[in-house]
Amino acid sequence: MANDPIPIELHKFLARYIRSVEQLEILCLLAENPKKTWSEGEVFKSIQSSQESVTKGLCYFADEQLLIFDAASGYRFSPKSQELMHLTLDLVKTYRKRRVTVVEAIYLMPPDPIWQFADAFKIRKDIP
Repeated sequence: MANDPIPIELHKFLARYIRSVEQLEILCLLAENPKKTWSEGEVFKSIQSSQESVTKGLCYFADEQLLIFDAASGYRFSPKSQELMHLTLDLVKTYRKRRVTVVEAIYLMPPDPIWQFADAFKIRKDIP
């Protein structure tokens, strides 16, 4: 049913790996096309976000071993474990069927203190 909460395993996956709808869209795009290798430009063109943000998202997922990166060809969906593959594909399926529920789950998650701490050390160009 549309109003049912998402399964706890998916909620934990979201809390661990997804910080924004944009990240979710990037992961869905690559997971739905697992045999395709994507350049940053192709993902940017499909997602229609900022180039810098898309690049950061791809690098993040590669660091988390949900994607693999080849400098010659680009990024491809290839999680480090079967469990992560199944969770990702379940999340994609749930997101495609119950978009609002998943988006709400992302925005209602309490901020991760580790991410907040790391963000505090980002260098911003707008500070003199």
